[in-house]
Amino acid sequence: MRPALVLLALVLAQAAHAAPDRYKPMPSISYERYERLINRLIAHPPRLSKARLPEGFKIGRCLLVVDGRTLISGPCSYSIATHANIPMPPGDFEFHGPHQVYAGIDYPEPEIYAEHISTDYFVQVDHALLDDGSTGTGWEAHWNEDRHATHAQSELGPVTRKGACYSNARTRICLWKK
Repeated sequence: MRPALVLLALVLAQAAHAAPDRYKPMPSISYERYERLINRLIAHPPRLSKARLPEGFKIGRCLLVVDGRTLISGPCSYSIATHANIPMPPGDFEFHGPHQVYAGIDYPEPEIYAEHISTDYFVQVDHALLDDGSTGTGWEAHWNEDRHATHAQSELGPVTRKGACYSNARTRICLWKK
């Protein structure tokens, strides 16, 4: 029994020693330098430019109004899903406000998702899913409600499309592809 306890103690000690290194953002940048960069980006996010967009994103003009508050109005970055390899109709899209930052472009790609940051609002509009998992004819929208949240975790609910805009009693979402 005693050798098993010694072995367990050694394994736990080694795991405890190795754990902090696992959470460093990048081996090429110190944690302190990474934190300074992130704090600077949050305080002063860069302006929208074609050179800073992730693959598949373009610059367009957007409008996001939620509960009577205009959160995005003007230039934005957007991506429209084509679903080439997925049996879903094309047209799902997302757009980000002009002050959004991108991992791997504005700051090093983090090793864990919890180190991603957001500096602006964004919204996703997708085909509504039916109970059987297939797509319906309607649309539904989600957004990040807190501009620092990195997930579109807040529902805006089903939206109706009219031209370039999708809306319901709570929101108006418009995307014009310049």
